[in-house]
Amino acid sequence: MKKQTICIAPLDWGLGHATRCISLVKALLQLEYKIVIACEGHHQALLREALPEANFLPLAGYRIRYTKNGKWFVWAMLLQMPKIIFSIYYEKRWLCKMQKQFQFNFIISDNRFGFRHKDIPSVFITHQLNVQTPWKWTNHLVQKIQYHYINRFDACWIPDTINIPNLSGLLSQPIRLPKIPVWYMGALSRMTPSTQDEQNFPAIKFLGIVSGPEPQRTLFENALWAMGNSLCLPFALVAGRPLQTGENKFTAYGSLYQHASGEKLVQLIQSAEIIVFRGGYTSLMELLPFNKKLIIVPTPGQTEQVYLAKWWASHHWALHYNQENFDLGLALSTASDFVFEYPSCEAFSIETLKGKLKELTL
Repeated sequence: MKKQTICIAPLDWGLGHATRCISLVKALLQLEYKIVIACEGHHQALLREALPEANFLPLAGYRIRYTKNGKWFVWAMLLQMPKIIFSIYYEKRWLCKMQKQFQFNFIISDNRFGFRHKDIPSVFITHQLNVQTPWKWTNHLVQKIQYHYINRFDACWIPDTINIPNLSGLLSQPIRLPKIPVWYMGALSRMTPSTQDEQNFPAIKFLGIVSGPEPQRTLFENALWAMGNSLCLPFALVAGRPLQTGENKFTAYGSLYQHASGEKLVQLIQSAEIIVFRGGYTSLMELLPFNKKLIIVPTPGQTEQVYLAKWWASHHWALHYNQENFDLGLALSTASDFVFEYPSCEAFSIETLKGKLKELTL
């Protein structure tokens, strides 16, 4: 019997949309689906490494850029709206063309609004049904635009729990849900702790995990690298650049890895006392199993990360600092003495996934 084929496309807004698809794809492979992943660049490199069984097709991303100054973030996004709208139109046309050639049975879009097909069961994955903008009066407008696209899909899957307190706060708990069927699928994490015998890295004070669009990714990397070396404490950075694995750097105290595979990243996380990172939603889900002390430094102007940082800090799950005037030494000292609590979230179930795919064909 011929395997059914699922085409998946993650948004290229940082690596998180790609990495959270890894555990989902592995579950789909266990259910004996053929997987085709549509992406490009760093995302394709990362997913090829993690999912050698999958097939790949090149699909251009939205290629969004941030600003150096966070106060201009919203205006930069507005100026890039024509590019975003064109990308939505382009990916829809691309999928129609590929469908004629490959005959997909299901479509899964991680936050790509145009990646659906009117004749094929199409799923939209997001944890943001209640986007937080700098101005509350625009939140409803943004949601209305979102739902205009989301309601054209056949189902919406949310990587979070319906229980409160949940991982993403009100981002995934809007007053009004989309009109299509919604499934709170639990936390998606590609990583599980390894045994002590598998550890290959010495203990370090902190691990910095850098991610997100440029130029803020590089600014954060450079700041952590400089401050980390000045503190004379053992540390490591993962720069989130899968295409530049041969440019690692080492000093007396620091190790900078351009990329770390899932297994290597697990070992680095376990070797660290404290994790310093942007607080992207996928990173938060992936760090859940490790019960580490977390310091979140959101990307300036990135309202989702700022909200998540405040939500996690309000529950003592993490410490939250702004990038402006960030003092790494003070943050590490505070984290060492702080009493952290740890959230719980149901893991996503492969059996439930199987049932949800079946529902799409009824």
